[in-house]
Amino acid sequence: MSGHSVSEQDRRRKKAMIVFQILIYSWIFGTFLVQMYLYSKSDW
Repeated sequence: MSGHSVSEQDRRRKKAMIVFQILIYSWIFGTFLVQMYLYSKSDW
């Protein structure tokens, strides 16, 4: 019983870590795209 709950919690933690990494990487990628867009707009 307790072992099952531990594995369930571990699986949930791994899924949360994956979602967290996807959010951070997408945010970094979005910031990079916005900066490239602003650099291309400002013609200097």
